[in-house]
Amino acid sequence: MDPSSSSDETRGTGRFEALLASVADPIYMVDSTGLIQFANPAAVSLLGFESEMDLLGRPSHQTIHHHRPDGSPFPEEECPLLEPLRNGGTVRVEEDWFVRADGSMVPVSYSSAAFRLESGWGAVVAFRDITERRELEASERRRAAEQARSAELDASRRRVIAATDEARRRIVRDLHDGAQQQLLNAAMLIREGMAELELRDGAEVPEAFGLAAERIRESMAELRELAAGVHPVVLQSRGLAAGLDSLASRCSVPVRLRVAERRFDPEVETAAYFLVAEALNNVEKHAGASLAEVEVELAGNGEELIVSVADDGSGEIAAAEGMGLPGMADRVDALGGRIEFRGEPGQGSRVTAAIPL
Repeated sequence: MDPSSSSDETRGTGRFEALLASVADPIYMVDSTGLIQFANPAAVSLLGFESEMDLLGRPSHQTIHHHRPDGSPFPEEECPLLEPLRNGGTVRVEEDWFVRADGSMVPVSYSSAAFRLESGWGAVVAFRDITERRELEASERRRAAEQARSAELDASRRRVIAATDEARRRIVRDLHDGAQQQLLNAAMLIREGMAELELRDGAEVPEAFGLAAERIRESMAELRELAAGVHPVVLQSRGLAAGLDSLASRCSVPVRLRVAERRFDPEVETAAYFLVAEALNNVEKHAGASLAEVEVELAGNGEELIVSVADDGSGEIAAAEGMGLPGMADRVDALGGRIEFRGEPGQGSRVTAAIPL
């Protein structure tokens, strides 16, 4: 061999190793038998060794790749790192584990590329610690799972609310078509009987007939009130503004209304109506107020419905346990909205809900 040629090869190898040593990514080289011939400082550090000398001459597979994270052996003939020594190709692995000097394991991605040696194929292995990437991916998976669970919970709560509202509507229909209709029929029969008695030689109508008719009228009025409390027909037929107007007319405290004159989704109208109903009920029973104000307006470029009920009473927080509003807060929350309760002693209280449209 020409001595100058050998000298040039040595200098070339030296420059190549010097270049690899300066690379930030961990890199090591093996010869055709799989023995480590070079490791740059980044590789030495990541693998947990004191110096390159602790690695040089050691078999790559038996040193850093001899078992899997579950503790099972990793057969050398299956080692992707050494495959380029057999076929002269390049192998890329997105996720694997290397064994560090202390026996702990580090997740890595790597490429192992063959290069020609006089004795056969050697390989350059460039690898990278993917601990942070794995943690980020795991965090993303957890976040996606939490979002899926949250979405399913929201959907479930919406289904429960929709089923409850439908049950309310069905009860009102049954009251109207059943008990209310039966009472109406009874009232008509009594009136017909009373008319027949009056036609018989001017006979007096027994007082009991009049009392029965009055009781029927009272019962029908009570049924209408009950139906309005379950699910007001006016809300379904004419919308939120009409429903709240009817609600305010039955309140013992004067109510000042300002309501957007338009229709909304049934679940939104129902949530707003019963929120106002519970808030006004609290005003009547607990606030000692002389005036209540109800405002329903669009906000957020028409993307939200803001429902507000305020009074000039004692300032008792309307969300106190047992006052009914926690259930309404659950309804608003199920629709993706938010609710706020405020009260100042002697300054009145306010309940405000924002419901997405």
